[in-house]
Amino acid sequence: MKKTRIYVEMCVLLTCLLILWQFITIIFHIPSYYLPSPVDFFKYFIQFMQSGNMGLHITTTLYEVFIGTFWGIILGMILGYLLAKNRLLEHLLMPLLLIMQISPKISIAPLFILWFGLGLTSKIALVILVVSFPIMVAESSALKKINSGYRDLMNILQANRWQIFIRMELPCAFHEVISGSKIAVTQAITSAVIGEMMGAKAGLGYLLTNGAEMYDLNMILSSIFLLSLLGLLLYEACQIVEHKVLYWK
Repeated sequence: MKKTRIYVEMCVLLTCLLILWQFITIIFHIPSYYLPSPVDFFKYFIQFMQSGNMGLHITTTLYEVFIGTFWGIILGMILGYLLAKNRLLEHLLMPLLLIMQISPKISIAPLFILWFGLGLTSKIALVILVVSFPIMVAESSALKKINSGYRDLMNILQANRWQIFIRMELPCAFHEVISGSKIAVTQAITSAVIGEMMGAKAGLGYLLTNGAEMYDLNMILSSIFLLSLLGLLLYEACQIVEHKVLYWK
């Protein structure tokens, strides 16, 4: 009931914003090339979605996000485990990892394009770089917080490292990893789009660049709308996984 109410409130708010947008374009006589009305925009959006190449652009961005996120989570979990277990390795690697994370992604993207080319590999590599950091930090932090009594119990039971990881460490860290994943998927979309805008043959970021070059505001808004929708769906998917797996929380 509570969730239904939230969805209803969101729909009401969205409707009010669309009505306000429509009135602003009418009252102030704003030309469509500056800001199209919602009616004009959705007419264009339907034609935009029916164009033959849209499927290619959407699936390209989705592929980059999904593959990059998958391998980014794997890499982040491996790094998080290693940093939690080895204090020296943490002191050596963390400054370098922080520098790579703090650096603007738009400045890193050209390097990846030079190294990996204009194809999908450069965008996937950029997504992996961005996604792995929050997962790494989340898992490393979670493993350090595990109660020492649990570790003593596993030692009494003579569990090996693999059994300790599967039976104790992974379940204890899973909540933090899922929380990190919710942040990571939104950053994954941003990274994929940045890579596509810097140089690509297809994708929603490629359409954003084309729209800017042709001064086509409708194309830009349509691409932004699709990217926002994709981000919301992926975030909601992470929420569903969290509720299904961590049902007791």
